[in-house]
Amino acid sequence: MSNPFFKNTGPYDINELLNLIGLKNDGYPEKKISDIKDLSSSLDGNITFLHSKKYFELAKNTKASYCITTKNLKINLSNSCKAIISDKVLLHTAKITKIFYPESVTDDFDVSVKDIAETDLNNKVKHGR
Repeated sequence: MSNPFFKNTGPYDINELLNLIGLKNDGYPEKKISDIKDLSSSLDGNITFLHSKKYFELAKNTKASYCITTKNLKINLSNSCKAIISDKVLLHTAKITKIFYPESVTDDFDVSVKDIAETDLNNKVKHGR
């Protein structure tokens, strides 16, 4: 399912992604990564992350091509998923998410919003403050 809120700017080569976030690159074979997803919805061509042992069951069954994880947690990944070792899993995950979905990190205030009391909807809609 595509993201209904943000535009995906991928795909990216796995080595390019790792270089962009400053993570050690083990010289993986050239492979396009189309998206970053959670462990359970990841498919081949996706990257995911594992940062807690409470997700071991999901990690064993993930179909992702790559997973950002720690050295200690990598043994829990499915055989088809290559571990990318990080000591800051959530930080590196956030950086990759920003690459795929750059608009997701900004929270711009909508200056066109009006107080409902100043609109035609005031007496037509039940609302709170």
